[in-house]
Amino acid sequence: MQPQAGNASIYKLGGLYVGVFCLAWSCTATAQGLSDNVSRLSGSGSVFTGVSHTRTDRGTTTSTNTEPLAGVSGQVGGNLESGANAVTLRYGGTLQTNQDAIDGGDTGNTSFTGASRYTYFDPGSRVDFNLGHTINSVRDNSGFEVNSSSYDTRNTLSAGAGLRFYPGKLTTLRFSGQAGRSFGNNDLNDEESLTASSELSRRLSDRSTGSLNVSRSWSEERGTDVTIDSAQLVYSQQLESGYFSIGAGGSRAESEYTNGTTSENEAVTGFLERTWVTTNWRTSVKFDRSMSDSATDLSMNITPDFSFLPETVRLRDLVVKDSLSVTHNNQRLCDVCDLGLYASGAILESQNSGATRHEYNAGVNLGFQITSLQRLTFGYTWEGDAGEDADIIVDQIHRFNTGWTRQIAKHTSFGVELNQAYLRSKLAKNDQEQFQVRLVFSHGFSLVGARQ
Repeated sequence: MQPQAGNASIYKLGGLYVGVFCLAWSCTATAQGLSDNVSRLSGSGSVFTGVSHTRTDRGTTTSTNTEPLAGVSGQVGGNLESGANAVTLRYGGTLQTNQDAIDGGDTGNTSFTGASRYTYFDPGSRVDFNLGHTINSVRDNSGFEVNSSSYDTRNTLSAGAGLRFYPGKLTTLRFSGQAGRSFGNNDLNDEESLTASSELSRRLSDRSTGSLNVSRSWSEERGTDVTIDSAQLVYSQQLESGYFSIGAGGSRAESEYTNGTTSENEAVTGFLERTWVTTNWRTSVKFDRSMSDSATDLSMNITPDFSFLPETVRLRDLVVKDSLSVTHNNQRLCDVCDLGLYASGAILESQNSGATRHEYNAGVNLGFQITSLQRLTFGYTWEGDAGEDADIIVDQIHRFNTGWTRQIAKHTSFGVELNQAYLRSKLAKNDQEQFQVRLVFSHGFSLVGARQ
């Protein structure tokens, strides 16, 4: 058995996926005219100036640094549809220059985050395919950072295709392949994987479906080759108020390390999800137990939650992960306000070292339309890490964002932002606090259309 040679051919196949589907995307988008079928697309560009104050606790002493700042930022997001083609995207970025008030030196920092996903699905065709891209900040075991630009930036590309057969009137058999690769500033962020899977599904009633999913994933991460075999039985049901889904199965992993040794691990896996959907709000609760590593996740065809993209993604080895998450979006909490919130917790057990880690995330976004021209927003996010003891947080960061905007022309506004960050750590690093006040001038666009 020569895993390295086998994986090399697999990753060449993954590269072929990307090339073929990029060509397909160009052809289908041109043929069906996405520009004529915009569902929703909006964006804005901003210039800002302000002041940043950072306080660092060094144990016996405290140092402070106050300096002016200036920069540009932008964001774009929306949903586009044309026939069997669909695109969902959300991107944002900031380019900022800090002018040191003491010695006049310049330090620049940039941060980008976002994701996009293209899918082609035609019920009259046996073939479907997808393309995806994400850009985010990643970290290993270095803990959280006050400045987003202090993290490493990683780009991830994914592509996949499926082929469907209909052995019975109510039965569908789908074979698929999904490839993913990440690109970063150093070897820590370069990962790749391929997942081949089959799904046998049968419609049990007008509202319910049962399926059997089987997959094999190959991944390469920091010189370690991992193969994961998974099987899962799934039941899904559409409800008047949303949907319900449950799955149970198992996974088996084989790891081959750089020194030639191998290890095998097994785990029971499954999930339980309930989602409530109404005209103005959506709430989802999900428990999930899985076995994977950071590289394998690249090809697992996991659709990102565009409402709550994480501040950072933590790279990890092969783990069994138990997670519980709750999300809620309410576009009309009251006549003039909207609300979005999420909370999640996870227990990760390394299959290599046996160490256990706890991870926590929470956030809330609240907006008030004070008048037809003025809007007030509040945002809060919290991330925390713990070790074996779930209640002892060893590293955490709190972020508060408050903003007021005044529309001065169509798609043009002026605003004031107050951003605060509080880093508390028991690791070998200093606690930090950062306060920023910004004056922001923005100009944007908004396109809303009906599908033709």
